[in-house]
Amino acid sequence: MIKDKDGFTNVRSGPNNDSTVIYKVENFELFFVFEAAKNNENWLEVYIPKNQFALGCDGSDYIKGYMHSSRIIDIYDLEKYEGDDFSFKYKLDSFSFENKIVDYVDDKWISKINGRRYYGTDGETPKIEVKSIEIIMGGKEISVPKILFSDLFECSNKFEVYKYLDAYIVDQWNSDGAGGYGITWLIDSDGVKQRLIFIP
Repeated sequence: MIKDKDGFTNVRSGPNNDSTVIYKVENFELFFVFEAAKNNENWLEVYIPKNQFALGCDGSDYIKGYMHSSRIIDIYDLEKYEGDDFSFKYKLDSFSFENKIVDYVDDKWISKINGRRYYGTDGETPKIEVKSIEIIMGGKEISVPKILFSDLFECSNKFEVYKYLDAYIVDQWNSDGAGGYGITWLIDSDGVKQRLIFIP
């Protein structure tokens, strides 16, 4: 995430202030940082998702640019949240083909479920599906639309929670082995603000 008194930070085409601004990242917007820019360690290579909920995204659905390191907060540097004012829980069940449209490649490997890219396996039949997500914040239940979890498989209720100002960040790694993916949820009192998915 960013830390900028102006409420946004420029993403540039190259690792310097003279490069073209290609995007502006706003406060409470998650993105990926992979490495320091060559020849200038104060600039970091960043990847900005084109889709705030990672619906159908793969490794090409990001804008690559550069951002000065002084403007970036690493969520893993935030203090882990262990209070009782916020809770997040998947309701999980065994995977079922019932009422699902499944597309295959070579009549063997699953390519889509209900017309969408899915996360959690590398073409194998998933074992676990998400039936719903229960989020309680300040005693208030936060509704999560089905479209935000119906493509998630092999989830567990093992994750880390961080708090940043008035928002909560839920971060985890899910996998059946080869089909691993990272998922990060950004949630505030208005609901789910972002769902960031990382595919290695």
